[in-house]
Amino acid sequence: MPRFLMPGLLVLLLLPIPGQAQSEPMKIGVFDPEILWKQTEVGKKYNQDLSASRDRLQAQIDRKQDDVEALKARLRQQQTSLNDDKIQEMKKEIIAKQTELDRLNEDATKEMKYQLGEVQSRFQEMLVKSLEAFGKEKAYTLVLNKGVIDYNSPGIDISQDLIAKFNEMHKVPAASAGAAKKPSDAAKEPPKN
Repeated sequence: MPRFLMPGLLVLLLLPIPGQAQSEPMKIGVFDPEILWKQTEVGKKYNQDLSASRDRLQAQIDRKQDDVEALKARLRQQQTSLNDDKIQEMKKEIIAKQTELDRLNEDATKEMKYQLGEVQSRFQEMLVKSLEAFGKEKAYTLVLNKGVIDYNSPGIDISQDLIAKFNEMHKVPAASAGAAKKPSDAAKEPPKN
């Protein structure tokens, strides 16, 4: 939301809410989605899964990179003793391996972006459900994402309480060892609320 709209929004927030008794003060809370991502059990699990996927893909890339480097080193070592045809053949092989490496890098990047999107979407859905339940349970008038406000009193930060509610509502699935290998089940990075 553009910053120039914020003063108008704040004025609206200070107006009485229809149906709210005049004597009831507004109860406002602020949460940090990044803290929820890092400290909820589901967020921790998604981070572990993401790390496992990234490590698996990086190991594949490293192996392919080592193959390319080994071919280059072999060509440098043997170049003086090889005929031109053999040198050209080795250069073509290096180019082919480099192309494979480039494709592997592109595929890995696409896979990680896909996994990130999937997990962010699932986490966001869980977060919204948790916020709604928490807000109703604790009678909050308004709960704001810390990322969209410039200042809040530390006393209205509800991140830790919301973590407890989130963990209560969303249990980490048991035994998902193969999950990191499936793009739809692998972990992602924090939501960008």
